[in-house]
Formats: sequence, C-alpha cells, structure tokens
Amino acid sequence: MLELQQLSRHFGGVKALDQLSFEVRAGDIHGLIGPNGSGKSTTVNLISGVYRPTSGLVKFKGKDLGDLETDRRVHLGISRTFQNIRLFGNLTVWQNIWAARVVRSEGLKGFRERWLSGASRAKEDAELLLSFGGLEDKRDVLASNLAFGEQRRLELIRAAASGSDLLLLDEPAAGMNAEEINDLELRIRELRKLGRTILLIEHHMELVMSVCDCITVLNFGRKIAEGMPGEIQQMPEVKAAYLGSDLPTAA
Repeated sequence: MLELQQLSRHFGGVKALDQLSFEVRAGDIHGLIGPNGSGKSTTVNLISGVYRPTSGLVKFKGKDLGDLETDRRVHLGISRTFQNIRLFGNLTVWQNIWAARVVRSEGLKGFRERWLSGASRAKEDAELLLSFGGLEDKRDVLASNLAFGEQRRLELIRAAASGSDLLLLDEPAAGMNAEEINDLELRIRELRKLGRTILLIEHHMELVMSVCDCITVLNFGRKIAEGMPGEIQQMPEVKAAYLGSDLPTAA
C-alpha cells in the first residue's frame, strides 16, 4: 500500500533521513522505531506532505505522491495523529469527529454529501466511532475538558473518521499509563479489523512488539534493520542502537 524508495531529507548539512526504503503492506500494522533523532518524525512528515523530500519517492497504492499537498493526500486516503495532541479544544467531541470527516466529492455534490443526502449516514458513522472510542457519554464535552487519555482516544477516532485506508500513528502512547496503553493496543487491533492499514511510530517497545506484524528500525536517519518482532529482538545492531538494553519479548 505504501512504499518509500530511497527517501532522503536534508536540512542544510544534516541528513535527517538518508535513502530510506521500506514497504507497508495493506492490512498490516507496521512499526517504525528508533532512538530520538533517528528520523521517525521526519519520515511521517514526508509521507503526510508536511516536508518535501530532498530525493526519493513516496508511493501510495502505486501512485507517486510527488509534491501533493497534505489535504490532497488525505483525500487519497492517508491520515495521521500527532505526538502533541492537536484537537480543536473549543469544539465538542462530536464536532471534532464531524470536522475530521473527509468529503471526497467536490462542488455541489460535495455539499450535498456533507450536509444533505449523506448527513444521516455520516451521523451513524460518527456514532459508531464514539462507541469505538468509548466516548459516547462525552459527545457534548469540549475536547479541552477531556482527560489526557480521552484526548488521545479522540485523536485516534478523528484519524479514523477521515475514512482513510492508511493511518500514521505518531507516538500515540506518549504520556499514557499502563492501563491506557493496554486499551490503546486493543483499539489499534480493532482498527485493523475495520480494514485500516497502520504505520505505528512509537517508543513504547512492549506495545510495538505486541501489536506489529513487521518493524523497521532507524538510527541516524538510516534503516538498520527490518523484520518480524521476534527477529528484531535478536538483532545486535538493534540492541546497540538502544544502548544495549534488552528489548521486550513479543507477545
């Protein structure tokens, strides 16, 4: 579904990403891990269109994304979450979900899809997402008034509300406690059951090893390893990148 080919991004003389290549297969949960400064966020920003590559290609469903702007990539089926929560704090939970819904038709047809003929179906979809996120009783609460874990869940719901096939989850477990992370794992697995493909960028290794089908490891902007969780745990170069610490065992 997603293919990066010799992707590089330089900031002056700094090679934030250097000839990175890997593929995310449709239906997979693919992990992208590495120490701080390894190039993970740069990769997400290149895929989502925030940055333009110095060289190389980002291909989605066989299409070279080239210089497409972020909103056009969303229309093609790529959505993301952020390390730092970026909800509309002055809007309710329901309004945040509604705003995230992507109408792929343009002009009058798009207007009808959002506000007229498609409105009842969209409301049904939003209700399902509220239930999926466990936020049914918070539908009219301002996003800024949610607890931290609930805000994280709303970010996940909002990405799913776009209807995108590929979700880029950028450190969704950041700041969560153990109970919240366990809940997050269940919801990520459920998203896959709903037909979403996921690229998971995460520092929480227990979550990555438990939920991912394949893992790509970065260090200093380059790919140093790739494989299934059990394989990644045994690779000396991966252990060295994590300062010799033992990686958690896959579930």
